Amino acid sequence: MKSFLHYGFALTLWLASYSGQAQECTNFQFWVSNQAGENFPVLNVNYLISNANGMPTANGTWEVTPNGIAAEFCLSVGCYTIAISGDGVTGESVGIELFQSDFVQILELSPGEGEGVWDATFCIEQGQQFNCPDAIDYAAGEGCSWAFEIGSFQEGEEVMWNFGDGTEPFWGGHFIEHEFPASGTYQINAFFTSFDCPMGVELQTTVEVTGCGDADCELEMEVSTEDGMWYTFTIPEQPEGAIIEWYINGQVVPPTSENGLTFEAGFDFNPNWTVCVEVFTDACPEGAEACYSNLETDCPEGISVDSEGCHYVFSIGNLDNQEIGWSIDGEFIEWSNYAFDWDFETGGWHVIQAVYYSANCPGETYAIEVNTEGCGDGEGCDLELAWNEIECDYFFIEALNQPEGATLYWTLDGEPYEYGFAEMTFTFEEDGCHVFGVGYETPDCPQGAFAEVEICSDCTGMGCDVSIVYDELADGIYLFSAVTASGELYGGEIHWWTGGSNVGSGNPFAWTWDTEEPMEVGMCIGYQSWQDCPGGETCIELETPGMACEEIQLVINGDWTADVEWAFELGFEAFIDGFEIAGWSFEDAWSAEGSLSDTLNLCVPPACFDVFWGWDAANVNVEELLVAVLLAQGDPITLFDWFGSNDEANFGLLPDCFDEVWVSESHDPVHVVWPNPTAGALNWQIEEAKWGSPIVIYSVDGREMHRQALMQSTGTLDVSEWPNGYYVIRWTNTDGRPLQGKVMVLH
Repeated sequence: MKSFLHYGFALTLWLASYSGQAQECTNFQFWVSNQAGENFPVLNVNYLISNANGMPTANGTWEVTPNGIAAEFCLSVGCYTIAISGDGVTGESVGIELFQSDFVQILELSPGEGEGVWDATFCIEQGQQFNCPDAIDYAAGEGCSWAFEIGSFQEGEEVMWNFGDGTEPFWGGHFIEHEFPASGTYQINAFFTSFDCPMGVELQTTVEVTGCGDADCELEMEVSTEDGMWYTFTIPEQPEGAIIEWYINGQVVPPTSENGLTFEAGFDFNPNWTVCVEVFTDACPEGAEACYSNLETDCPEGISVDSEGCHYVFSIGNLDNQEIGWSIDGEFIEWSNYAFDWDFETGGWHVIQAVYYSANCPGETYAIEVNTEGCGDGEGCDLELAWNEIECDYFFIEALNQPEGATLYWTLDGEPYEYGFAEMTFTFEEDGCHVFGVGYETPDCPQGAFAEVEICSDCTGMGCDVSIVYDELADGIYLFSAVTASGELYGGEIHWWTGGSNVGSGNPFAWTWDTEEPMEVGMCIGYQSWQDCPGGETCIELETPGMACEEIQLVINGDWTADVEWAFELGFEAFIDGFEIAGWSFEDAWSAEGSLSDTLNLCVPPACFDVFWGWDAANVNVEELLVAVLLAQGDPITLFDWFGSNDEANFGLLPDCFDEVWVSESHDPVHVVWPNPTAGALNWQIEEAKWGSPIVIYSVDGREMHRQALMQSTGTLDVSEWPNGYYVIRWTNTDGRPLQGKVMVLH
């Protein structure tokens, strides 16, 4: 009997099985376009995304109009298959583009399994790591004059500044000064790009500009004198309700008339002076100011810099009565009268800002950038590049001794290759040489460090024969293995194909065509390079009988009420000798309102079975839900009891399905693995093994979990971090025959 369950059930079961094993994922986006024309103004596109092992990871339906849609996902690094179907859905009517990191891939749709199904493959790579700023860090000003800054200097930086005041946007650096035309609220937009932020980032901030270009805040002061000794200062039009304050040389003085001040100047004790007046009104709450001095302005031209190593001295102006506020990279440090000295502890570009105050230069802002290259602990510029040949065309390359947290960039033959990782592997497509480079920049090493190496591949004349062998686990059920000419299990990555479809991966691989009648079949592999063997393909043909099966009964009894339709879903996975049998499955679902009583007669392979189930979330009142299996001999086995706590969750038709300890059935001396199942330590005792040959442990899907040379008859292995499931242990006996056992890891 063969049964198939809808995509939604498969996804529910898979999510239930892996809910405790969340992995980091990489964000990406599909752009789905409708190219069907007027016959299908809206395409309902059903989609199913499956991983490399064929397990569903996401499904649903897209309603695609002629404007197209964007669908965002986050998946773990790896390769996937997307299958689409629906009315009007073809490889020509639907276009799918993959947007990931900084590249776009157009997926090529081809006919898949089943009528009206189209599929394509795609791979998700590790998201590139960029060093992009996340805010406009500094924004300060007085009146119309403002300064803005984004982080610190980055190589190759360019910033498109838009100040939102009607002026044209323009390109600048991470630090900029701008004059606003009038008071008001402005949204500042900055599009920042650099070598470390190649895709760019849009940043925004909002500033409130006051005291700039406002006619209500302009103030005029009239000055008159008859003898050059007594001066009279008046405000021609004193605003009603205004608050007026007069200053002489920065000191508040009372007025001598309703809207004026008379001042005696010119004595030896007061040769230079300044008179100012401030007026505060409702229309000008920040105040308007007017000044008169018998001196010209003393605003300095800029900041002077003197340095020795990492010790810097900054100075501005030359008056005794000046005050200067100093800031570094947007952080205020101190006030001084003249000079400011500072020892830099890190290399790179820094912004020094001075706000200058004096009698005739109130509040001018100055800024300067300095590059403190070489400052810091002096340990930031080390970098080495090491490599190792894994196979003749497969290499491991690693950057060494770089500072912690350094962002690496890779080059291949002088062109950018990958970004941000200390280790990488590379497979040559053909014999030849490539030059690999790696570099970084940090504040302690602003000029950067770079290393490169030339690596050559030479696989000419190297090769080996890979063939497929098989054992018949039961009628029509096979354990296929890919082996080398010496009989060694092939250790490279392998994908199995039959009937034109990829049906699984790993080595060995259990499979059945699940047929009732004999038929001619073929099994093929595509394998990647391993040791001295280049990748390739090979096939085997055989005649398979009908799959052996045994009758069982599945009994379901339930009684419940639900606010909405509620479904219970059940499935089996079959194992023989610890190998999951691909090609066969049982999955079914029951949905009803009220009572349910059903008995199914199933013909299943002679195997051991894992049982899994799931149900839709709903407001359900369950009075009874019991699932049991009846075998030819023995008592009924409870597979699921809604109110029970001792569900078997598995059953078997083989005598050794759940043995405590596995012992070889051969007549060789004892080979024992214990405890079985195990949650932590796995022990083995193997007599008369071929010393020096490997002992290898595989998962049921053929992944190699552990390998070591056998040098003694006993050993222990820590499997506490391995996933739950069956594992197969293989080694070679003294006469050269391969032997194997199995063990279950159960936490």
